[in-house]
Amino acid sequence: MIKTLRKNAKYFYFLFFLVIITFVFWGVGSVDKQHSAVVAEVAGQKITAERFWREYEATRRLYREIFKDKAAEMEQNLKEKVLEDLINEELLLYLAKKYGIEATEREIQDAIINDPRFQRNGIFQKDIYFQILRLNRITPQQYESSLQRQITIGKTFQIIMLAKDQADISDETFLKSFLKAVKANISIKINKDALS
Repeated sequence: MIKTLRKNAKYFYFLFFLVIITFVFWGVGSVDKQHSAVVAEVAGQKITAERFWREYEATRRLYREIFKDKAAEMEQNLKEKVLEDLINEELLLYLAKKYGIEATEREIQDAIINDPRFQRNGIFQKDIYFQILRLNRITPQQYESSLQRQITIGKTFQIIMLAKDQADISDETFLKSFLKAVKANISIKINKDALS
């Protein structure tokens, strides 16, 4: 299994960003966060059970599309992996807030305009944009808010990678080590009962 993971490491980066895109389209909606069970809390930010299970199902679908026959093997410990990813996402947002990193209106606008799903013949089409959002039952405000969050995470990730000065260490190893150091200094609470 380790050989398979190493062999497919590039797919995990792809998978990570695919999960983010999936979250952008299916991960937002009318969520009553105050009444949803909390799976984890990272520096005061709650990860709800609803958000966790939505992300879990999206990741599971992606594993099945990418790994096909080996999906069941890859899905072992998937709950823990999804929870770790959500915690890491909140850590990156925590760092972004702490250091004033945020997506600009222009970056959000450029991401929307340059998204091929919203284009016809290479040109952004507002009607396609609204139609796709409507089909996914999300408002433009919800989509743009989620996109702002994901761009902020991406920018924070890039800045962290600038701190990497050793060529012999992988980006994934460096990021894990960096986030582990951050985790040691902030409050993280996990409610394992909400994962069952």
